[in-house]
Amino acid sequence: MPISKASAYLPSNINSESQLFYTMFSPETVKATLLIVHGMQEHSGRYAEIAEYFANHGIAVLTYDHLGHGKSVKDKNEIGFFQLDKPDDRLISDAEMMADHLAAQYPDVPHFILGHSMGSFVTRCLLKRASKKFAGAIITGTGGPLPGIDVLRRYLSFANMIAPHHRTFLNSVFTKVNNKQFKKDKNFGDTSWLSVNQKNRTAFEQDELCGIPFTHNAFYTLFTVYKRATTRNWAASISLSFPFLFVSGQNDPIGDFGKGVTLTINNLKNDGFQDVNAKIYPEMRHEILNEEIREKVLSEIYDWMLKHGK
Repeated sequence: MPISKASAYLPSNINSESQLFYTMFSPETVKATLLIVHGMQEHSGRYAEIAEYFANHGIAVLTYDHLGHGKSVKDKNEIGFFQLDKPDDRLISDAEMMADHLAAQYPDVPHFILGHSMGSFVTRCLLKRASKKFAGAIITGTGGPLPGIDVLRRYLSFANMIAPHHRTFLNSVFTKVNNKQFKKDKNFGDTSWLSVNQKNRTAFEQDELCGIPFTHNAFYTLFTVYKRATTRNWAASISLSFPFLFVSGQNDPIGDFGKGVTLTINNLKNDGFQDVNAKIYPEMRHEILNEEIREKVLSEIYDWMLKHGK
């Protein structure tokens, strides 16, 4: 199916001085739309092949770079920094703005959202206030409640006030914690936790817009969004009929090796949600969308959207 690809900048509804870079992938015939919300220390360009897969199946896709990421940053020194005033609200509002922009192009088809890693927590927060805008949500690389997050947030709140642009030691701690279970890997390195797929890890390491250490401000934002997305009643405002698809690698440390994802799913079901599905892939890691089984994963996501887009 022929598709067109166009990139542009969209001024933020909150701060018109900053513009977010986005790319639209449009098939000739559109049966649904998909907004992709990327993770920390990466950018939307890493999702181009994924977007093309869905566009080739009749799904119009919009990818974009968060504030402080990728081509949404004018000065590369600002990569890994969001903003001082309510940065968590800003990330959520930017995602909603992009969702509205995509829906405006195709108002008569179902709209889906896919959030990965940090983007999964932004997505979960967005659903709390705007789930009616979507026909369903695909949540990848997500997790459950994080022990000690309140203490961590208090420290980061203080650090954000006195040195928001400082690139914190937490970057190395984050890497070490995530890699703890993979030290015996034949090709062990800082990105081992990302995927089993060595080509994907190498591509991440060689990408000048990936892996740039987060500032105090960015980690404060990340863990604030994380806390908001994983409180026990985080989905209380969402209709019990809303469809969720959780997709994860069994060996994803962000998902606590399946435990955090399973807890999240079980809590939703216990709360009465009627349409919660999960795909947890054995032996796969955090970037389930970039493992060697990617086509199988994307095919199953597409089938789920097709079912829920009727």
